[in-house]
Amino acid sequence: MSDKPELYNSKEYKISQRAYTLECMFEYFISLLVADAFIAKLLKYFGASDALCGVISSFISLSFLFQIFSVIVMGRIRNTKKTAIIFHTAAQFLFSCLYLIPFLPVDNGARRIIFIIGILAAYFGNYFVTNLIYKWGNSFVDPHRRARFSSTKEMVSLFSGMIVSLALGYAIDKLDESGDLTHGFLLSSVCMFVFCAADFICLMCIKNDNREKKPEKPPKLSEIMKNTLGNKDYVNTVILKCLWWGAIYVTIGFLGTYKQDELYYTLAQIQIINIAGCAGRFVLTILFGRFSDKHGFVKGIQLALIVAAAGFAVNIFTAPGTRWLIIVFILLYNISLAGTFQNMINISYAFVDVKYFVQAAALKDCIAGLFGFICALLSGRLLAAIQENGNTLFGIPVYAQQVQSAISLIFVIAALIFAQVTLSHKKTMIQ
Repeated sequence: MSDKPELYNSKEYKISQRAYTLECMFEYFISLLVADAFIAKLLKYFGASDALCGVISSFISLSFLFQIFSVIVMGRIRNTKKTAIIFHTAAQFLFSCLYLIPFLPVDNGARRIIFIIGILAAYFGNYFVTNLIYKWGNSFVDPHRRARFSSTKEMVSLFSGMIVSLALGYAIDKLDESGDLTHGFLLSSVCMFVFCAADFICLMCIKNDNREKKPEKPPKLSEIMKNTLGNKDYVNTVILKCLWWGAIYVTIGFLGTYKQDELYYTLAQIQIINIAGCAGRFVLTILFGRFSDKHGFVKGIQLALIVAAAGFAVNIFTAPGTRWLIIVFILLYNISLAGTFQNMINISYAFVDVKYFVQAAALKDCIAGLFGFICALLSGRLLAAIQENGNTLFGIPVYAQQVQSAISLIFVIAALIFAQVTLSHKKTMIQ
């Protein structure tokens, strides 16, 4: 990778940078509609329980296992652009079809099964090429400004996502109030098809990475393993991500129904709260980017983990009588994502040769994804047990989401300490 500033400032590279930024924005729009309260609304329509809603919402973590296939075949891919577009576009199209399931002439049990198969297939296509697209898009970015570029890209997605989520949340609420919720699902699907088309156009505008076409011999699996799982520093980044995702998947997937059923927020109100959180993330994300470029990705993650710990600590006390605390939690949690989301990916550049970046990122996501999903399954069983007990634990009145937040807090503290002990003092690479 060249370090010449004029190359990264060339017209061709600038077009690719902008196209990649917009592609991430449209992909983000679709991800908003298959997460949190939106997906909980659809699953509740199918008659799913709170525990099942939380587990299904956490499928995103299990879906990262699909990236294991990229470890095997990535070295044999000669046309980055073609491969990325085929799998990514197919995945976004499948996501768009999820909101058409209510119109199928089958019972709710069959709809739930079709939904699970559909969302897993969509995530397979999406995550099979996620790291390929990430490396491809970032190949046009100055490595000395990568964290700042990631922050700017994230700000574009966040700002526009606020408008999209609020508008759709308000529209679906109105249709639901009028007894026409299925038309709200249809509206969601149509919007997602539009976003899918725009995403495709953006990918087409990114310059093909011709370097992938060179007739190089793909690395052997043993070589990949030696430079990833055989690298102690890399393994520590995997453990760090496992701890962070354990914190996320113990709680986050179960808040969608909690906000609506126990805290009595409407879908539009939930989107306003989410927008407040995104606004906080939007304001601070560029500062996290600059901080991470100056002090390193590990320090950026640590700073974000401190904010996340404060958020989960607050959420322990969130209940119907103190439902406003969920606003504080959402704000702090989203701010923490400004420092963890991109840095957890970029940290692979710091400890692994860029030649193995895609495989390293895929392996890390697979392992952390499996760990996160196991955490979600156990957390779902805990939620079901507490609810069956009349919202009590050991005779103490409590909501399951409060207990889940306490467990998440423990995970975050463990991640913070682990990063300090194993990674904060390590020498990093710039590539």
